[in-house]
Amino acid sequence: MQTSDRPLLLIEGLRVAYPGQAPIIDGATLSLDAGAIGCIVGISGCGKTTLLRAIAGF
Repeated sequence: MQTSDRPLLLIEGLRVAYPGQAPIIDGATLSLDAGAIGCIVGISGCGKTTLLRAIAGF
């Protein structure tokens, strides 16, 4: 099996904001290789769900 040097998921400089408001997420970077397990942790209200929704396109 041949592997690639490129990550399966690559996000650079992600910015999420509602119109007329300061960014909720500003400059997030995430890289995940095929077969890797990732974990997003943080306190309540820090933007975990917002990050995942942005990645999913919602």
